[in-house]
Amino acid sequence: MKLILLAILEIIFAIGMASFWIYFFLVENKNPSRSDIFFAYERSFPLPDLFWITPGLLVSAIGVLNNKLYGFILTIAVSGGLIFLGLVDISFNLQNKQYSTNVGDAILNIFINLACLIMGPIFIISATQYIGVIQ
Repeated sequence: MKLILLAILEIIFAIGMASFWIYFFLVENKNPSRSDIFFAYERSFPLPDLFWITPGLLVSAIGVLNNKLYGFILTIAVSGGLIFLGLVDISFNLQNKQYSTNVGDAILNIFINLACLIMGPIFIISATQYIGVIQ
């Protein structure tokens, strides 16, 4: 993957994650049809998402664009977080039947989960390919 594409995808992911939390707190957080379990689960993620993954993606994108080792190392670290996030979400969604609540929610959940599980390894593979080149 070209460096510019890797950086752009990291920035898109960071914007998407921040956008999700804006939507969640302005709209979804007030949805009376959601269960207490759902809210307890979702409310446990803003801290890691907004204070580790999102800034990590932005800083790693800057490093990647400047061909700096820290950008690639941070890409790998943050991508592990994306994979973890995707797996935890799938586990919760399956155990709590979140994929069957309504079609719109199911599509959004599946999209987010697959995006994390697909792009996390792609980011890792892409970053590791460059680490040997820039040492």
